[in-house]
Amino acid sequence: MPIRRRNPRKKIILAGVQGLIIGVVGVLLFGFILNLANDKKVEVAKEEDTTPAAEQSTDGKIEVAADGTLSFHAKQYGMFSSKESALNFMATQPTLEKASVVQVENQFFIWSDLFLNDAPTTQTEALPSFTKKVLVSTSGCENPKVKKVMNILQEDNISINFFDSIVKKEDYPDDLMTIVQAVSTLSNVSSVMRLHVFTHYLEQNTCVKLNF
Repeated sequence: MPIRRRNPRKKIILAGVQGLIIGVVGVLLFGFILNLANDKKVEVAKEEDTTPAAEQSTDGKIEVAADGTLSFHAKQYGMFSSKESALNFMATQPTLEKASVVQVENQFFIWSDLFLNDAPTTQTEALPSFTKKVLVSTSGCENPKVKKVMNILQEDNISINFFDSIVKKEDYPDDLMTIVQAVSTLSNVSSVMRLHVFTHYLEQNTCVKLNF
């Protein structure tokens, strides 16, 4: 019986063809899985972009501090024994026309800005000034609206549009938007607006306490 000789060349060619087919199928399968994953990412991104405005509102970002204490940094120009003397000094300094007088016990301070973080003073300023940390406690306030309006001042970009974006304005003092409108005619700078909204509700609510 004749013995057939196997052709090793054919086996090599056949193995190469099989490997090529397997490689092509693998690449196509990988591409299909990758496209499927990308499609899912796009769908998720679209869902995030179409989140209702109410869910993206200011109210969703504001949380009252657990211990009722908030931290600010005030830019100070002087300390006086009476509000009248502080106002008289401001009247002689045009650069302080947007400043405010803040009372802490029997002392009266002239502040021009209220920052969230420490801000270096400008060397070119004619009047000497410095920034100091201020701790504000609302733990003694029974009215939740007072706590919320103080807490909302912890936002970075204070502006009239920021306050307009508040969905549940009924959770804040009734005169909030009136005060914001009045302050915006004086300045649109966040630190200045924060200061004047702050001092208004500080004067109206003795339960708000300041410490240095």
